[in-house]
Amino acid sequence: MKLRAIVSVAAAIPSPALNGTAATGASASRLQLGHIRAMLAALAAATVLAACGGGSTSSPTISGVAATGNALANATMAAKCASGAPMSTTTAADGSFTLTMDGLQTTPCMLQVSNGTVTLHGFAVSAGHANVTPLTDLVINKALGSDAAAAFGAFDAAKGAAINAGLAAATTYVVAQVTPLAGMAPSADPLTVAFKVGDADDQVLDKLAVALSAAGKTLTDLRLAADSGTSLATALGPEETRPQDSRTFTPADPTATTFTAMAADSTDVVDMSTTSRWAGVLNGAAYRIEVPANWNGKLVMYAHGYAGTGTVLGVSNPSIRRYLIQNGYAWAASSYSKNYYDVRAGVEDTNALALQFSTIAAANSRTLAAPTKIYITGHSMGGHITAAAIEDEAAATAIHKVKYAGAVPMCGVVGDTELFNEFGAMQMTAQVEAGVASSPITSWPTVATQVLGALFSSFPSAAAPTAQIATTAAGAKWASAVQNLTGGTRPLFAQGLAFGGSFPGGSLTTFGGDGTVTGILTKNVVDTTGFTYAIDGDAAASTALNASAQKLTAVADANRLRRDGLRWIPVVNGEFKIPVVTIHTLGDLFVPFSMEQAYQKRAAAKGNSGWLVQRAIRGASHCDFTVAEQVAAFDDMIKWERDGVKPTGDDVVTAATVAAPAFGCTFTKNTLGPDESATTKALRPVILATTTACP
Repeated sequence: MKLRAIVSVAAAIPSPALNGTAATGASASRLQLGHIRAMLAALAAATVLAACGGGSTSSPTISGVAATGNALANATMAAKCASGAPMSTTTAADGSFTLTMDGLQTTPCMLQVSNGTVTLHGFAVSAGHANVTPLTDLVINKALGSDAAAAFGAFDAAKGAAINAGLAAATTYVVAQVTPLAGMAPSADPLTVAFKVGDADDQVLDKLAVALSAAGKTLTDLRLAADSGTSLATALGPEETRPQDSRTFTPADPTATTFTAMAADSTDVVDMSTTSRWAGVLNGAAYRIEVPANWNGKLVMYAHGYAGTGTVLGVSNPSIRRYLIQNGYAWAASSYSKNYYDVRAGVEDTNALALQFSTIAAANSRTLAAPTKIYITGHSMGGHITAAAIEDEAAATAIHKVKYAGAVPMCGVVGDTELFNEFGAMQMTAQVEAGVASSPITSWPTVATQVLGALFSSFPSAAAPTAQIATTAAGAKWASAVQNLTGGTRPLFAQGLAFGGSFPGGSLTTFGGDGTVTGILTKNVVDTTGFTYAIDGDAAASTALNASAQKLTAVADANRLRRDGLRWIPVVNGEFKIPVVTIHTLGDLFVPFSMEQAYQKRAAAKGNSGWLVQRAIRGASHCDFTVAEQVAAFDDMIKWERDGVKPTGDDVVTAATVAAPAFGCTFTKNTLGPDESATTKALRPVILATTTACP
């Protein structure tokens, strides 16, 4: 730049005023001259920097993502700032956008995206990252207490200040309200979190959209609730009802205040009769709590298994009760307020009891501090309750929230509704091999006798309740398909089918259902479309089986998220970050070993397999563990949580490993103790006599 040009620019600069008053005479001349000299120096310096290639700075931008779960692609993104001209651009295919400020705009800025169908709003406190999603729209509505669209139309510095003033409280409100509806929380501030379509934060938007659709509502309904600061769940209206909601149940002994002490054993160090033992009813569920005199400050919640469809509620003591008391642990167990396969009630009632532990102790004249750690363990359906209670989704959606320090699901339904898919597949394949492939799933009572006669030459009955199962040729094909369906070739499957009792007394009892899990749901959840059946050594029979077996299809939203708490069947997604040790018997055909394989795959998919240790036990039935096997799993979980030393486990997913004759030997402990179940006492000697000895 030539000096002449610099002078001409400087000459065009108006004279400054002093304290808002115009200067006159000599003072004005001196002020003007000083002003020109300052500008000349600044412009000269800028010219030198530019000539050297330095001093350039990029313009500030506002960039982010516009999405509703799906990307808002090719949509118009507009922004109005506290001052300066409006800005606009078009979003990319992935919903991303960038608005470049020209140096005259000042933040904060309000954003609006529209594709002709959807209009949403966002807010940028400063240049940088800012999203536009249903969550950001709700935040602005809550911050203003009025419609965001109207605010955008009249946006100015005052509107920006008003939004900014309420932003923190509004964000807290929206996150708290949306989390239970979506079953998960945003990972950070929805206004500024860096996310992309398909990731976890985007899934929050997807699940919110599902909740709106299920309720027959729109984002407008949520905006109105946010404007007034009322509950978003209330705005979506009450949940539908189901048969389980109208069933009534009564504790077996609602007046009980205590229960019997455990019988003494020669190995006891702590006198079992010296414990505090309290019984009662909490929220319709019976409970038991036992606390040793030398309590170590830790509480173990025990979740019992499926108790049938009766109306009487019962409480079960944990099988490792003696170990817990001898080692200073308190334990508590709930009957749950409902029977049937109501895992939701199991999680809520178990959690509620844990939260009332100190209050119940005080009511029984023993002052106890809140537990320093709470652990959870359970069998069968109680294993499902255990696994579901530690999930991130439970933390987001449960009414009663408990942060567990570790968990031991035993013989658990840790694949949640995958169990019912397997039951459906067992029935459909049985019908094929028996020649009644096309019979509807709900017509089982009309074909049961024919199917069982075609598949089995010997089968337990009222006249011969202890008869072992023996298959016909058709039954052998079906059994091979079931073995592959339920975990693959493995030790103890043959014993489990022949005399374990968990097929006729368990899986078979589920045949003929309508997919609602006896009224826990209102729609069919059973889906067999993902299975490919295999009969070992017979490719032609496998092909024929797959071609003939009915494919059952679940209703997509049968087990959707609920607005009033947990799903009706809480899920096990593998989203946990605490030590978990599981044990499962190989011969179980009621809750098959495949549940462990599903659990491992889900945890691995979520990056959490490092928190999961699984152990195979050489049992032939459902939950027929020795007490020593259960104690070892629990004690190893405790040491892992306390000392950080991860215990060893079994590889449950590699087919060759699972099929090895010695699989399950590592953690099987056949020595029987004083507190074994009748089933374990009866089966272990027979198992040892009919299987290859462990090395």
